[in-house]
Amino acid sequence: MATNITTSYAGLTLKNPIIAAASPLTATADQCRELEKAGVAAIVIKSIFEQSIAHNAHRLADMQSHGEEADYLDAYIGEQMIGEWRTTLREIKAATTIPIIASIACHTTEAWVRYAKIATEERMDALELNLMNIGLASKRTDNGTIEQQFIDAINAVRSVSTLPITVKLAVNLTNPASLAERMKACGVKGIVLFNRPYPIDIDIEKREYIAGHTLSCLSDLSTPLRWTGLLSAEVSNIDYALSGGVHTWQDVVKAILAGASAVQLCSTLYNCGLSLVQTMLHNIAEWQEAQNEETLEGYRGKMNASKEEYANELKRIQYLHFKA
Repeated sequence: MATNITTSYAGLTLKNPIIAAASPLTATADQCRELEKAGVAAIVIKSIFEQSIAHNAHRLADMQSHGEEADYLDAYIGEQMIGEWRTTLREIKAATTIPIIASIACHTTEAWVRYAKIATEERMDALELNLMNIGLASKRTDNGTIEQQFIDAINAVRSVSTLPITVKLAVNLTNPASLAERMKACGVKGIVLFNRPYPIDIDIEKREYIAGHTLSCLSDLSTPLRWTGLLSAEVSNIDYALSGGVHTWQDVVKAILAGASAVQLCSTLYNCGLSLVQTMLHNIAEWQEAQNEETLEGYRGKMNASKEEYANELKRIQYLHFKA
């Protein structure tokens, strides 16, 4: 039996469900060309962060001058960095034939609009809005304020771009299903579950914060797998990509069964190299054939919360599931 592992994500037709996540592995045209050769179906370009551009421009300007001259240099360097990003988008698009997704992370409406316009002008295939760094909740932040900032960002981008919009969310949400429904109403085509925050640790001798484990591990799969199973049942007609903890071909199959249309890979590509992609694709196709599944779509979401026996497992808190 011939098996078909094509899928659709955010209106994009993908030859398989594996997407290269935004990371230093997707920063240049040469890297993206190699990822395409390795077999990934789409690439999310390394994110551009408004705050990082502002910070780096300010730091470089302060190193070279002071006063009014520093302010001028600050703005000039920032513009240079944005121009370099535009060039990178153009080069990656020219070097590849698979869908290319631009990832942007901003905290001001002006930047969301500007970066979205640039990505659209450079013929990206879709946008991924990294909504993780818009703001941190505090006791002075009313319930729903952060979620409204997400919606405002989406509407700002939608006002200037016709590209399919996807969003990458953090796990610390009060009501993911409600937010997903609101995002769908705003025209969002895909949701990535989830972003990983910068990992921190503490050096107890120096009493300093240091970087924790940078790469994901196998146990990280549990949380996005659970929420993919829950959200794909609760909020339909929008695509989900599972991100975080996908290290094996079995993890990809699990994601599809839970309701994902695709997965995003990063850590496992660092750990195992790009050759892992072909191994994954071969094994997924073999599994489908052994299971008499002709298409990936045939089993997508077959184990999400729309089925009572799976809903009970997905909603378990600890050892028991308590109904309200």
